[in-house]
Parts: sequence; structure tokens; C-alpha cells
Amino acid sequence: MIKEDKRQFFKILLSPIGLPTKSIGSWTNRIQRFQEKTGYFDSIISPTPSPDQLHVFAEKRQPGKLLKLILRNNLQAFRYRKFLDAVLSFGSLSQPLQILVMDDKNLLEALVSIKLNLPKHSEIIFSFHGHRLLLGPYLADRVDKVLFLTKRGYLETFEANHQHPPLSFVVGNGVRSDLFFPISRSEKHKQREALGFSVDNPIIIWMANSRPVKGFHLFKKVIAVLLKKYPNLQVLSIGHEPDESISYPNWHQLGKVPNEKLPKYLQIGDFYFFTSLWQEGFGLSLAEAVKCGNFALASNAGGIPDVVSGCPLAELVMEPNSISCWVDTFDKLLTKKSSNTISDEEMRDWLSNWHDYQAWERKYLHALES
Repeated sequence: MIKEDKRQFFKILLSPIGLPTKSIGSWTNRIQRFQEKTGYFDSIISPTPSPDQLHVFAEKRQPGKLLKLILRNNLQAFRYRKFLDAVLSFGSLSQPLQILVMDDKNLLEALVSIKLNLPKHSEIIFSFHGHRLLLGPYLADRVDKVLFLTKRGYLETFEANHQHPPLSFVVGNGVRSDLFFPISRSEKHKQREALGFSVDNPIIIWMANSRPVKGFHLFKKVIAVLLKKYPNLQVLSIGHEPDESISYPNWHQLGKVPNEKLPKYLQIGDFYFFTSLWQEGFGLSLAEAVKCGNFALASNAGGIPDVVSGCPLAELVMEPNSISCWVDTFDKLLTKKSSNTISDEEMRDWLSNWHDYQAWERKYLHALES
């Protein structure tokens, strides 16, 4: 149940991505489920493909080079004018607005430029999905709350900014435990056979796009070493464009897989490589893979140490740019998995509470309503 808001805000969500959406991963699946379950927002403003009474269409404008030079200080307000007009259309209401901006700092900057035009006691909240946020005095003075994914992200943000007056909440991230969960050894064997994979050979999974910051180039080099050492390994890579340089017969490139179909592949895996080479805010795919029972190797970067803290299935790679460090950590994790004595039932019970969607929803509601 949602607590009654004594301030009786009219609640608006600003999204740079069109909602509702069928996009893979990101925060979009989670925020859509949040709205479906709670009905929290009175209006969702985005480049929606399906405008209706709840979803209001607005899109970003692209100024030419000359206009960029002329505008300078008001560039974001120009780009997001349609978002701002939609917000201001609710300004005639007799109640203050609570406006949540989803992970777009430029959109946030545009919104704060009209804060003085909003009804009295209106509130601006920024849901930040990166790791360290540089606000600057202009934004810091006008944003009321910032929602962070990890405590480490909040603390590094606090240190990086000369001033940080917004209220801050660590809300984490949530994965649906009814979709992402480990299956028994016997079920895993059946599912592997049904998908055409060997029952006996260990499966390594990698999942992301092939941008350099996601470390796909590094992963390919690590796998080249591991396949010489352990030739019976199987590799599944998900989410990237076909790579013609990969010629290993036991490497399967699955391409983009819809979010609802991911569990059946993650559930047959044994090891998950999270090779990100930038300061990750959280690493949602890492949580999804571990919740499906994979032992995970993850870069020691950004908020990842907080994400896997206390997790018996994960090991941090302390030197993420080093091939040998990934290989050594895999050897360590291989030994750890072979000596694992946790029963299927114990594992499923523990993982059902780890970064669970329901817990995230409670934290998110508390942050919005506080």
C-alpha cells in the first residue's frame, strides 16, 4: 500500500526513453512494473509510442550548430522544451508537483531552469543510474532529492562535489525473483539438452553490447586463454552484434534476447563474466545472472563491490584490464564451485532475497515519499 502523501503532490515521471517500452534491460522494465503495481505517477512524460491519459508524448529537439552557439546557457531548455511545456501544463493545478527525472542529467538541467515557475512546494527528484554524479552548484541548489544505486556511489558523489545539499537515498536495484532464479541440477541438464547444449561441459556466459567500455574485446582474449587451458568449456555471448572474428565451435553468439527470455539462458550457465571497464552504477545483468545461480567474475569498478558484497557466488577481479587477473580469478572460482556444498534449496532461498524487486520497490517508495 502507498502511504497517503500529506502534501498531495501531482506526481510526474520524466523519461528520456519512451514508455511503455519493450527495450532489453535498462531501468525501463523495472519502472514500468513499479507503475503497474503502485499506480504512483499521475502522468508519465516521454517520447512514448502509445500516448494515452497517463502517457504524454514529448521528445527532445536537436538544434543546429549555429543555434547551439547562440543558445549556450539555455541549450538544454531548448532541447527539452516539449517536456517543459508538458510539465508546465500541470502547473495550473492547485497542488504542488513532484517530478522524478530518470537518469538524464541534461533533462534535469532543463527542468531546474523552470523551477521558479512551478507551483509552490514542488519537488524535483533525480533517479541516478550512474556511479558518481557531478552536480555543480546550479543543480545542487535546485534538486531536492537524488536516488543512488549504491552507498559507494553516494559517498563518492559527496566527496566529488564541493556542496551536496539534496536529500540522498540509496535505493539499489531490483530483479524479479519469480523470473530470475536458480533451477535444480536435474532441471539444468534437461534445459541444456532442450536448448542443444552439452550437459557435462561448463558454460560461461557474457552479456552486454560490444562497446569497448563493456570489455568484449577483453573477454575474447580471456576466453582464448581459457579454452587452451580448459578446452571443454562452452561460451554463450548475448546482446552484441555478430562477431565474425569468433570461430570457436563451442562459442555460441545468441544476439539480442528479450528480457523475459533471458532466464532460460542464464539458468543453464555456470559462470558469468562481467567485464565492464567503466565505473558501473550497479550492473543489472550481473545481478540477474547471479540470481539464476551463476558464479560470477566482476570488475572491481564503480558500485560493483557494493553489489556483490557478501555474495558467496561472486569474486571481484581486482585488475580489470589484466587478462591474467581474469584467468587467475576464474581458476579460483572454478575451485570454489567444485567444492560448493550449498544445496539447491538453500541456494534458491538465499538468492530470492538478494537484490529482490519487492525490496527495491519498498525502498523506492520510501525515498519518493520521505
